[in-house]
Amino acid sequence: MFVALSFLLSQEHNQLDANTITFAPIQKSSIQYSVSGYGKLRSKLSREITTTFSAQVSTVEYLAGTKVEPDTVIMRLINPELTQRLQRERLTLARQRASVDALKLSQQSELLTLQGQIALLHSECESAKLREQAERLLVKQGIVSELDHKRSVLTLEQLKTRVLLSEQQLTQMQALHIRSIEIERELLKEYELSHDIAKQAVEQLNVKAGIAGMLQAVNVSQGQAITPGQTLAVVGSERLLVADLLVPEREASEVVIGQPAMINTFVGKVAATVNRVVPVVQDGRIAIELALTGALPSNARPALNIEGKIFTARIQDALSIPQLPWLSPQSNSDLFVLDKQENVLIKKSFKFGKLAGNAIEILEGGSAGEQVVMSDMSAHQHLKKITITSLNR
Repeated sequence: MFVALSFLLSQEHNQLDANTITFAPIQKSSIQYSVSGYGKLRSKLSREITTTFSAQVSTVEYLAGTKVEPDTVIMRLINPELTQRLQRERLTLARQRASVDALKLSQQSELLTLQGQIALLHSECESAKLREQAERLLVKQGIVSELDHKRSVLTLEQLKTRVLLSEQQLTQMQALHIRSIEIERELLKEYELSHDIAKQAVEQLNVKAGIAGMLQAVNVSQGQAITPGQTLAVVGSERLLVADLLVPEREASEVVIGQPAMINTFVGKVAATVNRVVPVVQDGRIAIELALTGALPSNARPALNIEGKIFTARIQDALSIPQLPWLSPQSNSDLFVLDKQENVLIKKSFKFGKLAGNAIEILEGGSAGEQVVMSDMSAHQHLKKITITSLNR
């Protein structure tokens, strides 16, 4: 009687109602492997605004989060020394310009004087020439002495020499004037450069964004004293963005530059491409820079939290089943498979590969179309075969 009861209990324990079991077929299809992570969007173009001089913050016009244009004045600074320097440079420049103008007038006066003298010499030379010609005829007639005529000839030669020397002096004076003006203009350029530098320094007291985008950070407050090299603010492009995705270090080895990716901003998704892999581990993760290639969702902005996937590989005609909590990637496990002909569940050993989304790859143990038990069978793991009932063929 004891033997018969044990047999009945064993038979009851080896049977399960098919309606209490969930099955899933082994699929044969293309599998897309991916690496998932989280991170933030970042401006592709950014500008860190600093100062090269000491100053004090007069007013802060805009705070972080404000959209700005290149000429938007973010804050205004005060530096009396720079303002006074600009005034000195302006006066020095004005004096030099006046000096150049005065030199030009002086040179013009010298040229007019010399040109007047040359004109007078030309006139005297013409008169002497006419006199010599007239006396030459009168000498033949005995009216004018030979001595007087020779004096006239000498006077004419002297006047010609003076005209020649004066014209040479005019040429030299013109060359000297040109060189003097060049020297003064070079000096003027130096003063203009000093003035422009002083002017630019004063203009920098009105701190501008420099690029169109979003004011990401303002690092000073009203009344604060600032030192040379101190960061005042950071401006980043608003629509030109990249994604920094943090992925587990153990999976980062599968990521290479150029792989496709997808970013989720929780309002929309945007296609991306791996642009850079940072070779530094932070808290067990590797930072991956993604270039965004698709249209940005409406909520895309710098510092926005995101999720993303990098598609590392695709395998054709791979076998897979839905991922189960007790199945680990790259492991071996036993599962029950349905034998419809015999109305039994048969335990089989499976070798699993990597996860691919919500599926896990089967490397060994199964074939396409087989029905695998997805229900928790931990209470029946000691059995190799289980009879099922209520199975609809």
